[in-house]
Parts: sequence; structure tokens; C-alpha cells
Amino acid sequence: MTSDQRSAVKTARPGIDFTDVDPRETSRAWNKFLSNRNAPSLPMTGVRSLIYQSWVRSNTTGIKPDLFAAPSLERSGMVAKSSHDQAELRRAARTSMLRIGDLLSGAEAMLLLTDRDGLILEAVGDNSTLSKASKINLSVGGLWSEHASGTNGIGTALWTGQPVYVHGEEHFCEGMKAWSCAAAPIRDPIDLSIIGVVNLSGLTRIFQKHNAAFAATAARDIELVLQQEQSLLNIRLMEATMGSLPGRGMDNADGLAIIDRFGRLIFSRNSGVDTGRADQDLGLGAHFLELPDGISEAKIAAALPSTHCCDDIRLIEIDGMIKGAALAFRQRPHVPQTAPMRQPSAPALPGVLIGTTGFKIVGKSEAILEALDTAQRIASANQPTLIEGQTGVGKELFARLIHARMSPENGDCFRTVNCGAMNPKMFGDALLHPLEAGGTAPLCLDEIGETSAETQLYLLRILEEHSARLNGPHPPAQALRVLSLTNRAMRDEVEAGRFRRDLFYRLSTLVLTIPPLHARGEDILLIAEHYIRKICIETGRDRLIFSPAVQDALMAHVWPGNVRELRNVVLGLHSLAKSRMVTLADLPAEITTPAVAKTGLTEVFAVQQPTLARDASLKHAEVRLIEDALKQHHGNLSKAALALGISRPTLYRKIEAYGIRTS
Repeated sequence: MTSDQRSAVKTARPGIDFTDVDPRETSRAWNKFLSNRNAPSLPMTGVRSLIYQSWVRSNTTGIKPDLFAAPSLERSGMVAKSSHDQAELRRAARTSMLRIGDLLSGAEAMLLLTDRDGLILEAVGDNSTLSKASKINLSVGGLWSEHASGTNGIGTALWTGQPVYVHGEEHFCEGMKAWSCAAAPIRDPIDLSIIGVVNLSGLTRIFQKHNAAFAATAARDIELVLQQEQSLLNIRLMEATMGSLPGRGMDNADGLAIIDRFGRLIFSRNSGVDTGRADQDLGLGAHFLELPDGISEAKIAAALPSTHCCDDIRLIEIDGMIKGAALAFRQRPHVPQTAPMRQPSAPALPGVLIGTTGFKIVGKSEAILEALDTAQRIASANQPTLIEGQTGVGKELFARLIHARMSPENGDCFRTVNCGAMNPKMFGDALLHPLEAGGTAPLCLDEIGETSAETQLYLLRILEEHSARLNGPHPPAQALRVLSLTNRAMRDEVEAGRFRRDLFYRLSTLVLTIPPLHARGEDILLIAEHYIRKICIETGRDRLIFSPAVQDALMAHVWPGNVRELRNVVLGLHSLAKSRMVTLADLPAEITTPAVAKTGLTEVFAVQQPTLARDASLKHAEVRLIEDALKQHHGNLSKAALALGISRPTLYRKIEAYGIRTS
């Protein structure tokens, strides 16, 4: 979870919407919605705003109103996988679930527990009701997020982050309209992110508005158990640290930080974490380190910010499992401040500064000057723009430049959406909410070519609706500015059917192509000098000097990773070069290897690959991609979904549909 996502969930819990539900009015509103759902408009009478907004989201995502049952993943192995991942949640909920389940026996109601994706993990209560619910997969293995099953208690609670009830005709899908559901999200006691949902369900005759308060109480009971378990774990982590780091007790002058297995701070003393990361609040419980792939000494060392001098990492094992780590920091020696020596300033490198952001596009080649001129004219035109170029050429820098030229007063207000990790729900957060709030910052859609088919449809609907608002009787004060970035040949993607033609034309009124680094001549040396100066300022090290032979080698290299690759080479040389005078022996082998050795099979494969892709069926290709992603990420569904650019529920459905083995 990013710092922005964590800050988004650290908000006060909103109250429950206890507006009365009139089934007849709701039914009339539903019929009206069905007849106009290709062009929905807010508001609509006869239905709660909360429900209508969910209908719009469900419709935009492509949920079919005549759907009888939710998708079921019971036979795919995903339930066991999620149950394992959510073991702490299930353990904390066990007592409440058993107690409430006994109370609901004969009451024509049942209680459900789901994970953060709306996948049902546990179901208890009245046996007759449980049996009826299984017919619509309102049972273990059923997937009830909004983008899987439309408007329902579980999915809408996940979306809104608050307790809700959904009664009868308020459900989006026909098969659910005989049911009444009240659900409440369960939040992590440390970062308040949603980790699951408690849902009370039954046929419509059990409906009571206060069922939502009942669900909220059950969720709160589970959160209290989680909080108690976390507090006990924190104490055990601290006790274990004292045994694993003797001589570094709590009163020692050296720095010490204790983190849990998610990288969150449990204890901090003289570790510098309060000032080392200015981009986030680092109080206790905050994420000090990002550890998305699990915890190990190597992963901790890689995640540590450069401002921290960690000289000892000890993993902490509790009850046979790694539950956290202790990090010892040495204090940097105090150096008396003296009057700084005035150094002659180096001449400024040619290029363009980007507003007040501190970023700069360095270069003077004809290719980059032409791209900069085009960017300037695009900023004046203010039309949807597609920025294309190879990976690492600096597409986002050009997007920032266009934005800074469009709105000099808001040059620092720039947000990027990574389409490779997007699902429709995330797009709703990133697009729909800022639009409704009248946001003025441009939207930068990174890796637009990686967007899944369902998200492409969702994005197209949002852009079309916004366009209609612009031409309506009350247009918004600001138009949405869309900048899309891609390293793919988008016209080829359109012709191959992987990207919607209508969305492509909507996003590419103007096109800016960024030249690859190998086409920029001596800009290679200028950019290398730019990073040398930057590193010297940040670290205080002496600057690197490239010998003529090194300069020739850098100029001759094809730079498949472009500017990003060059930056990494300079960073590596600052750490590994034997002296400040860099020689050919210091350069990576891929730069000093003769160009003829770098061709051969690579070029043959580049010619054959399009033919192979055309010959393979789409289904076979998709199965292979999913299997490869699962194998590469050792069966981790979240990582595989992220690599494939689809949501985890979508991956669940594809695995089920294609019968792919996950173990």
C-alpha cells in the first residue's frame, strides 16, 4: 500500500445512511434506470443516492442486471489461498462468528466474513438460510465485490468504506433481489486499511435498518480482538529484540527500530525515522519500510532509505514464524561545522527546467529539441495527448512539462495513475471522485497500453460522460486534461484487438513521440553529467570523470533501457568505480561488449515474435501469460495480477474459467 493509499483510509468513520427504503419506489427507479442506463444522470428520485451511485458503477463495470448468482471460486483453490493469507482475520473473528451463528439458528439469517476483495471466507447461522443462499453463491467461495456482483451489501461496504444495508430491489442483479444484506468493513488496527467485511444476510422479510448497526458492532468486536493481538505481538517483538540484540538495550545511545512483518514501526529510538522520510508521517504504526514481497534481511536492506546507516538486522521469530525484525543504526559522527569553501560553479547544462518541481529535461540534440517544441505547442492546445516512447525515455517528465506549461500556478500538482495495476474500482477513486470534486489537475495515465479490457470500457464511459457534461447546460469550470503514456505501438494494439479503437481516438487527439536515447547523440554525455552532479550534491562524494575511451563506449552503446538505464549505470559507477577517474574496466559488461555480440538471436526473435503472436489463439496466449505469471511469482495471486495488469478478482475468474492449476 502506498503512502497516498494509507492516508486515504485514515479518516473518521462516516455514519450509517438510515434513509427509509420504499420497495415500490425503488422498483420504479430501477426500471427507469434500466431504460436509461446507457446515459445515467444524477440524481434520481425514489432510490437512495448511495444505491444509485453503486448502480452507475456496476453498470459502467459491465455487470449484467440479469445475473442470477455471484461468481464462485470455491473449486479454484483461491479460497484456501485467501484463508491462509487472512489467517489473523479469521482467528480474530472466530469467537464472534460462532457466538452470533448460534444466536441466528432458526432466525432465518446468517453471518458472513469476507476478505478485502469480497471473497467469502466463513458463513454461519440458520441452516435453511445457508442452503438457500448457496444457490446464488452467497456462501464460502462466492465473490461479492461490486465489480464482480454489482450493488450488494458486501461490495458496497468495501467501496464506500462504511456500514451499509442493501435491501431487495436495491441490488443490481436479479438473483439477489430476494435478499436483504447489511455489511460493515473491518479495518486493520494499525493503518486502518480495510481487510475484510462482516455481512448479515437473509431473505427480504428479515429486513431491518438497524441490521447495519448490528454488522458494524460485529466488525468492531473483531477489530478489538485484532488490536489486542497486535498489542500482544508488539510486546513480544520488543521482548525478543532485547534477547536478539544484547548490548543495544533501550537506554543505549545507538539507534534502534523494531518493525512488524509489514514494515510498520513498533518501536523507534534514535533511529532517525522521524526525519528521514519527509514524504510521510512516521509515527509509531506508520509504514517505515515497504515490504510487499514478504520479510527477509535482504528485502529489509533493499528497502532502507539511503539516509539510514543500518549495521545490524535481526529477524524475529515468534511461534515458529517470522513476525518482525529489529534494526540497529549507528549514529553518524558529529562533524564541527566550518565555513564552506566556495567552489567555482559549473556551467548550467543545456535543457529545460520543469516549473518549480526541480526536474529538468537535459539535452541539446535536434531530436530532443523537436520533442520539446512539440510539447510546448501541445501545452497551448490543451487536448487529450498520447505520449509514446520506449521504456525509460522520460515520458513522465514530458507530461510534467506539459502540465507545468498549462498551469504554471499549479505546476507541483501532478498525479499519475499506473494503469498496469488498475482495476475499475481504482479508476473510480482516481477519476470519478476528482471529477465530481471539480479537480483541475491533469490526469496522467501511465502505461495506458497495459489497461485491461474492462477498465478500458470503464475509462471510456467516464470520459464520454465528462464530455457530455462539458456540452451540457451547466458545464464544469475546468475540463479534464488527460495525458496518456505508453511504450507500446498503440495503433498495432488497436488493430490486434487488444485496445479499444474508440478509446484510442478519445485519448490521442495529439501525439508526442519521445526519441530513444541512442538517437540523441551527445545528449548521452550531458545526461550522465547531470546525474553525476545530482549524486555529488546528495551524497557529498567527489564527482566522476570519464576517460575519452569511456565516453566513446557510452556513445556507442544502444541503451535499450534509455535514460533510466544510463542513470543506473552512473549510480553504479559512483559506488563501484575503483577511483574517481572511470576507465573501461569499471563499466558494466553490456556496455563494453562489442555490438555484434549483442545481436544474433535477439534480432531473429524480434522478427519472429509478431508472427508467433498472430498464430497463437487469444485464449491460449492468455492462459500461457497467466501460467507464466503464477510461476514467476510462486503462486502469489496479488503479485501475478499486478504483473498482468488486472485485478485479483479478475484473475480469480480467469483461473476458474480456464481451469488453470494454481499449485
